[in-house]
Order: sequence, then C-alpha cells, then structure tokens
Amino acid sequence: FYCKMAQREVHQSGWDSKRCVILLGVILDCIALSSCLTVRQSVRLRVGLLSEMNASDTDELWFPQRLDHFNGADGRVWKQRYFINDTFYRSGGPVFLMIGGEGPANPAWMQYGTWLTYARMLGAFCVMLEHRFYGRSHPTEDLSTDNLRYLSSKQALADLAHFRTVLADQMGFAGNKWVAFGGSYPGSLAAWFRLKYPHLVHAAVATSAPVHAVVNFPEYLEVVRQSLTTHSPECPQLVKKASDTLFEKLKDPKTYDQIAKDFRCVSYRLCPDALVFGVNELYTYPCVQLRREKAPV
Repeated sequence: FYCKMAQREVHQSGWDSKRCVILLGVILDCIALSSCLTVRQSVRLRVGLLSEMNASDTDELWFPQRLDHFNGADGRVWKQRYFINDTFYRSGGPVFLMIGGEGPANPAWMQYGTWLTYARMLGAFCVMLEHRFYGRSHPTEDLSTDNLRYLSSKQALADLAHFRTVLADQMGFAGNKWVAFGGSYPGSLAAWFRLKYPHLVHAAVATSAPVHAVVNFPEYLEVVRQSLTTHSPECPQLVKKASDTLFEKLKDPKTYDQIAKDFRCVSYRLCPDALVFGVNELYTYPCVQLRREKAPV
C-alpha cells in the first residue's frame, strides 16, 4: 500500500516541498512497518531503558584526559566520561573495555548486550569510555576549526591507551587481560587499539568494523540498495528520486525554510548536503546497522 502511494507521487508532476516531504515520509513508513523484531530489539538497546536501571549502575565517572597526546609541551587536560559495571567481576578476571563512537556513550550498554553475557561467563570487569567530542565528553569549549584538530582516531586511540594504563594502576588491573569491544567505527578503533598498543590490550572484538580507511565508501550505500530491493525492486529508485528532489528543493531559499520546518531542523541552518544527509540517515541506519542477512528491512 505504501509503496503504491510512493509510486504515484513519483509519477505525478509538479513536485513541491510538501509532496517531497510526504514521499520521504511514505518511504520511511514503508521501512519502519516492514522492520523485524531484531530491529526493534536493537533500537531498544540503542536508546536504552534508563528508567529500569538503578542510579548506582549508571553513575557517570570522569577521567582527567590529556588534550593532545602528541605534544609534550601541551599539559592541558579535560574530563572524559566513562561508566563501569563490576557485577560479574571475579578476582583475576579480564577487563572488558567498550569503546564509545560517534555519539553519546549510552549507559544501557552497562546493562544490556552480548558482551555482558561474556562478562558473566568469564567474570569480567566492564567499563565503557565515551569518545572525545561526543556526548558529554568535551575537550574544548567550542567546535571551532582550530579545536576540531583534536578530533581524530589517532587521538581517540591515545585516549584509550592513557585511560587503560591509569585505570589499571588505580584499580589493580595491571596484570589482568584487557579486551576491547566495539561495533562499526568503535569496532575499527578496537582493532586498531589492539594493533597499535598490543602491550595494553590482549584481544579485540571488532563487530562490523571497516578496518581499512578509505575516502570514498560506496559499499555502505550498496548495502542500503540491496536491503531496499529485498522489499521491492522499485524501492531504491523511489528513495533516490525523493532524495534528489529534496536536494534540489533545498537549493531554493523559498522552499528551504518550509522543508526545514517539516523535518524540525529550523534550529540549525544546515547546507542542503547536510540536511539531506540527516534525512537519509533515518533509513540508511536500519538498512545497514540493523539488517539481518537475507532478510527484508
């Protein structure tokens, strides 16, 4: 039903901003309605059921982190957020380090996830470190171009190394085996952490981790196309048509404001590229991150 509605919109002439918004909404409804239980469970984990947790389980802890690990003359420090869960720890057990990525560190990971199943089996101490510049971990006062030079995977890996070294000394974990965990970009960090600092981390669990950095990564959207095709062969073209039309409409100041209002982005004066990217993320995320092999989105 929804695909037929989208198809009619595509074939009709006289595209205006409202029709473009409606079409994108229809496509997103299509994707949402056909999502499987796995997606709902994953979103539940991603959002986090904080209301079910005890305050003691989600206490924010703060680590005095160096701003620039590669400039000995720069002694500036900032507070980096982290969480711990010692529920399953047995003396001599491993230390599991969950690496934060391009978003706030979600305390739900201290209560849910496969890594806690492993922690229960192996008697592990669990800790999660938030990535610099995300969530509440702010190394600088603002996001100026000059300050963003401190946002890099190289600095993030050094954050992990410094955090692991100091915490191990403070908590008596210097002799324990450390295992890094992460998925997607944090998964890459986990693998690189093991590669760059093998004396600090015994193993890495890198889930869906692209370990070879490339400037252009079309394979990501290829997975999106494959996922959409499993629902309908016409679906990828409908999405492309809607996305291209939205981009063209955003170039016109007369329609930009209305579209930004429809998508509740009025607080941010984003360029057309950025706004289209944000809208597209609404469906590319479930298509790639939450997709089951050979299963429709």
